[in-house]
Amino acid sequence: MSSNNNQNTRTPHITIIGSGVGGICMAMQLERAGITSFELVEKAGDIGGTWRDNTYPGCACDVPSHFYSYSFEGRSDWSRTFPARGEIFGYLSGLAKKYGLYDKTRFNTEISRAKYDEARAKWQLETASGAVLETDIVVTALGQLNRPKVPEIAGKDTFQGPIFHSAEWQHDVDLASKRVAVIGNGPSAAQFIPEVAKTAGHLAVFQRSPCHVVPRNDEPYSPLQKAMFKYIPGYRKFTRGRIYWSLERNFTAFNEVKKTKFLVKALNMSNTITDQVESHFDEQVTDPHLRKILKPDYPVGCKRVVISDDYYPALHRDNVTVETAGIKCINATGIETSDGQQHDYDVIIWGTGFESTDFLAPLEISGAKGADLNTSWQQGAEAYLGITMPKFPNFFMLYGPNTNLGHNSIIFMIECQVNYIVDAMKMLISSRAAAMDLKTERMAEFADYLKARLQTSVWERDCDSWYKNESGKVTNNWPDFTYVYEEATQRINPDDYAFTQLNRSDMTEAAE
Repeated sequence: MSSNNNQNTRTPHITIIGSGVGGICMAMQLERAGITSFELVEKAGDIGGTWRDNTYPGCACDVPSHFYSYSFEGRSDWSRTFPARGEIFGYLSGLAKKYGLYDKTRFNTEISRAKYDEARAKWQLETASGAVLETDIVVTALGQLNRPKVPEIAGKDTFQGPIFHSAEWQHDVDLASKRVAVIGNGPSAAQFIPEVAKTAGHLAVFQRSPCHVVPRNDEPYSPLQKAMFKYIPGYRKFTRGRIYWSLERNFTAFNEVKKTKFLVKALNMSNTITDQVESHFDEQVTDPHLRKILKPDYPVGCKRVVISDDYYPALHRDNVTVETAGIKCINATGIETSDGQQHDYDVIIWGTGFESTDFLAPLEISGAKGADLNTSWQQGAEAYLGITMPKFPNFFMLYGPNTNLGHNSIIFMIECQVNYIVDAMKMLISSRAAAMDLKTERMAEFADYLKARLQTSVWERDCDSWYKNESGKVTNNWPDFTYVYEEATQRINPDDYAFTQLNRSDMTEAAE
């Protein structure tokens, strides 16, 4: 994976694991920086990540299209405010073709283990088939929402009808006129429930706790608007900025610190997202019984806020019921609830989200000095800026611990991380260092910062969400404004890292 041109210079080889939104962004920016000694490794047969895997009815983005796109690869012809899954997948696929990424991707290859060789400053990547790939630098782009979560409910394997997770939708199962049960009511479920309700004979939604919902206000873009995006200089950039700040100010509802309180007062604005939740509920939930069972008893933002115009109306349909009794077990014909009632169904669909706090699982990672990632993260995953960790040299993460958002676009965060990693690559190349390793004291300082900021956040409140691990530690969300994260990742600080020099003759230099 390396070539010999000059003994005094080096070209590190970079392996990107995953080809979703993060992996594609990483690869494109490396190409743009002139660093071309890289490859992507993808376990599936195509690129796209979550937009490849999730094909359930109603699957769409919950961030406006002009901001759920790369800042350096915008497009003027988005069809609507919130694009559907197919349009986003087409956008990603088109970019992969434009940058030649299909030719640089090793498909149908799952990495099961990564082991660092200190003596040679190399990573050895073992595949599920037993093959070993060797590389200088690893960038994981596995995402946080790639492993479907199915609760441990007694008897779930005994149901005689079709039973599947929304991320593994069985399109050959005809739901027309069928009795369908949906277990869960998170963001994905809130998208497919209205679609299933249109054709099902009866739909039962099993809700453990209600969700907060804000209006989507989704509209198609007119030909005139598309022309403006294409031909008026700066209009698309202006639109991105407007969307960014309209979303960013919602963070004031999620963290009760002096800075957010000051902004609310100085700008004479209320906690916008909270107001939207309340008004949307009052406008759309008119049935007295539903008003009782759909009103959350936890603060806005403690769980992921659902963005939907049709979720509440779907629950008002005559063929839809909301079940709030706990599930005792699943049996051959349906579901028995904790109140002793038997509910028979033809189809059961899991709308229970993903295993979001087991970062990088099931990948096994062994670093320097005997470090084991699973051991290091026993109390909960953490990483410096969600990107690097001590004792794991030349190992970088995209969408790592504490970089998820509850109010803005994850692509913004991913671009920040990619810029930081590209800067690190340039530093490695220019310094001719073999490896860079985060200093332990820098990680400790950052962990203290996270702890202090999270203590004042809504995610620390008493509610069960995928933002927390089993012990209650918030491992997913970034606890500050996104512009703070952008500033922190603008340039890499060489003082944060220890650099290793090796006298090897098999290193060559890449473009700076």
